[in-house]
Amino acid sequence: MTTRANCWAAAVAASVVVAPGCATAPPTVPPTLTVLQKLAVIIQLEHQRAVAPPDGAVVAVPALVPGTPRPAMPGLIELLHDPEARVRRRAAIALGRVGLPEAVAPLSASLADSNPAVRQMAAFALGQLAASESAEALVMALGDPDLLGRGRAAEALGRIGAREAAPAVGAMVAQLTPMAAAVEPDDMTYPQPPAVEAFRLGVIALARLEAYAPLAAAVLDENNLPRVRWWPVAWALQRLGDPRGAAALAELTRGTGSYRIAFAAEGLGRVGEAATAELLAPLLDPARYDAQVVVAAVRALAGVAGPNAVAPLIELLRDPDLDPGVLLEVVRALGRIGGEPSTDLFLDLISFPQPAIRAEALRGLADDAQVFLIVLSGFDTDPHWSVRATLAELLGAMNPDLAVPRLETMLDDPDRRVLPAVLASLARHRAPGAADAALDALEDDDPVIRMAGARQLGILRPPGGAAALVQAYETSQGGQGAAVRRAIVDAVVGFGGAEATEVLGEALMDADWAVRLRAASLLDAEEAGAPYASRIRPMPGPTFEESLTLADPAVSPQVYLDTDAGTIQIELTVLDAPLSTRRFAELAGNGYFHDVPFHEVVPNGVVRGGDPRGDGFGGSGLTVRDEVSERPILRGTVAMDWQNDEPETGAGQFLIALTPQPDLDGRYTVIGRVVDGMAIVDGLTQWDVIRRSRVWDGVSMVGRE
Repeated sequence: MTTRANCWAAAVAASVVVAPGCATAPPTVPPTLTVLQKLAVIIQLEHQRAVAPPDGAVVAVPALVPGTPRPAMPGLIELLHDPEARVRRRAAIALGRVGLPEAVAPLSASLADSNPAVRQMAAFALGQLAASESAEALVMALGDPDLLGRGRAAEALGRIGAREAAPAVGAMVAQLTPMAAAVEPDDMTYPQPPAVEAFRLGVIALARLEAYAPLAAAVLDENNLPRVRWWPVAWALQRLGDPRGAAALAELTRGTGSYRIAFAAEGLGRVGEAATAELLAPLLDPARYDAQVVVAAVRALAGVAGPNAVAPLIELLRDPDLDPGVLLEVVRALGRIGGEPSTDLFLDLISFPQPAIRAEALRGLADDAQVFLIVLSGFDTDPHWSVRATLAELLGAMNPDLAVPRLETMLDDPDRRVLPAVLASLARHRAPGAADAALDALEDDDPVIRMAGARQLGILRPPGGAAALVQAYETSQGGQGAAVRRAIVDAVVGFGGAEATEVLGEALMDADWAVRLRAASLLDAEEAGAPYASRIRPMPGPTFEESLTLADPAVSPQVYLDTDAGTIQIELTVLDAPLSTRRFAELAGNGYFHDVPFHEVVPNGVVRGGDPRGDGFGGSGLTVRDEVSERPILRGTVAMDWQNDEPETGAGQFLIALTPQPDLDGRYTVIGRVVDGMAIVDGLTQWDVIRRSRVWDGVSMVGRE
């Protein structure tokens, strides 16, 4: 038989072994996906917010041989049972991010996975889903042989709000207390050893569960004094604000340090016992304590001592080198206390050079409506738009006969960023022209003003308002209009009828995920079984080729933000948040951040930037869905921020944490950490500007001049 005949015979027999010298026959079995390809599939499904692909979907792997069938795309639950632990772990967090209840049962089963990292992530994901039916499995996981697995189970129970589990969480924490007792009070190392990490997670969970007794049994001795002086204990006690913790909080204010003392000081303020004022007053010393401690003492003393705190606070203002954050907090505290001495101070401060101080001085004066209106009669227009916006907001609580005429003149403010506050106050007063002003705003070129107009129409509900909202939804397509469409969805529901049905129907298929999510939540609130949560999926996501690149990054890029005071260097966490970090690096490289201010500085909180508008509503126009991870938000953590405090709206704004922020853990997408220049971050004040941004991509420095 000839060689050609041998080949034909082999082909006819469909032999698995190809005869030597024959052309290769197309295989009939699809190739097996590699680990990297499975990770790419997970990224695709996660950003489509889908548990499973559409029926018949295949993975777009390149064919090795023409005619090779492509493998069927697996779903996230299938990948949760993959032989590779790395794949199972990544599938678990994706299921938490997708947010559908059908993931609860398989994730609960994964709490018994053979790999501890998978068990940890399954617990974290269950916390993200916040499904009460997983509580029993999570309580069992508190006995996990892996200590960090116990901590993640406790964390999830705290997010679920399973108060009945608090004694079990407390018992777990008590077992780990001796290990945590050796940690220095202000230690920010992450990750800590597993026992210490589990202790931190358990203590934070007990605070979320409002479980003082189990917490005290675990971390306090028989004299109600702390066995552990590490900052999470002080944070948990201050968050609970239970009077039984006063002695422990007082003890935690003693000694050296910063964050532990600051948390304890704020806790004493929450406890609210007048006797604690004696403990707080010495903390007002900038020569001895840093700004974090002094700010916390100012807040606490104002709450505990009331008018008796005015004298020491005003004395603090005499310091010519007072930290700007402390100065701002003192003015805010005096505004809460009120009284004649504070009023005299505010009258002096309404001409202070710093806009944030002038705005707070106005807030302080507004507590006495009569004085406030007298001051306004001789008040010149403030040069900074943010102060004028504050004035418009405050006028919303004043006598309408006096406030409305002034608000009407502010409709023509030269800076359009003032207008949303003006519209809100006019609507609050139900002013005669409020509805017409909102309808006009709905046709403005500025998307934020259109958003404000939609909100006020939802409150006022004038005739013709619903039809105007329908039209505005159609004309607000595109990335920059996403916030407008979200506001329209909220507003039109109040009108009901055909217009609401029309807008909500279109919103379910909106290009912006947050719009879809909002429409589905409103509709599901009226129906059993939450059917719309599934109908809004899948979303468009990255291609398979893009996902392959995202799943296997070559480097962790470094972003450099150049300010007038120096450079802030940020290392990006590309594995935890691949799309968010890629987008942040793109924005830094293309000049988006150039001349963009830090629009909010919260003492002892966070610094916010990345909004070219400076009012918290701006962004790049391209929204990236949240990629929440288990990373805590500690000092120096960088996270994507939301527009108008709405989840799933990351579009360029970011935050840098000045102190640990456990309340933000598991909510915001962590994209990196400051590795150099944290002292620059500490010194930032509102309206400081990023002059230039650059990106080191592992090969070269990229950035527009």
